[in-house]
Amino acid sequence: MISPIPYLDCVILAAAVYPSGFSYSLFRSWKGTPHEVSSAFLFVLALPFVCVIVALAAVYPQVFTFRGASVPMFAVAVLLAPAALLIEYCVHAIESYRLTGRFPRAIAVQRFWLSGLSPTDYLLLMLVVIGEEIFYRGFWFAILQGSFSFPSWLAVGVSSLAYGVNHLAFGRTTVISKTAVGILFSSLYLFGGKSLWLPIVSHGLQNVTLLMLAKERHA
Repeated sequence: MISPIPYLDCVILAAAVYPSGFSYSLFRSWKGTPHEVSSAFLFVLALPFVCVIVALAAVYPQVFTFRGASVPMFAVAVLLAPAALLIEYCVHAIESYRLTGRFPRAIAVQRFWLSGLSPTDYLLLMLVVIGEEIFYRGFWFAILQGSFSFPSWLAVGVSSLAYGVNHLAFGRTTVISKTAVGILFSSLYLFGGKSLWLPIVSHGLQNVTLLMLAKERHA
C-alpha cells in the first residue's frame, strides 16, 4: 500500500485523469475560447500539473527520485520519439481514410498550434510534458502497482488509457493515438528501470519535432 488510505489513492487518480480538461475550462472562464496558442494558455495548461505535483510530493516522495538511466536507454528514448510520431500518424491516417477514402500525405497539427511559439512557450510546453509524465508514468504506476497490486502489463494499459483520456478535448481519434503512444512511453518507463527521464526525453522530442515539421510545412 502506497498511502495509508486506499480511498485517497482513488481520489488522487480521479484528480489526475483529466488535468488538460480542467485547464481548458479554467482558461475559457478567464479569457474565452482560445483560438491560438499563447503564453497565457500554456501557463494555465501547466498550472494543475504544478499544483497537484507540489501537493502530492510529500505523499509519494518515491515518484520524485528521478532515477538515472544508462546511455543506451537514453538512445532508445531518442529513437522512440519518431516512432511515437509514426504511431500517431498511422492512427489518424486510418481514421482519415475511413472518413474520406484517402490517406493524408503529410503530418499536420491543428492550426491552433501554428502561431509562433516563443522560448517561454516552449519552456511552458516542456513543463506540461514533465507534468504528464509524472502524472501518468509516476503517480498512476505507483498507485496501481503499490496500492492495488496491478501487474505491470495492466498498469501500463490503465495508465496509458488515462493518458489518452487526458486528450479527450482533441477528439476520439486523438484519445486512441495518445493511448497507443502512452503504451510506448509506459513500456519505456518500465523497462528503463522506472526512470522518468526516459519518457520525458522521448515525449519532449516528439512534441518539438511535430511542431517543427508542421511549422515548416505551413511556412
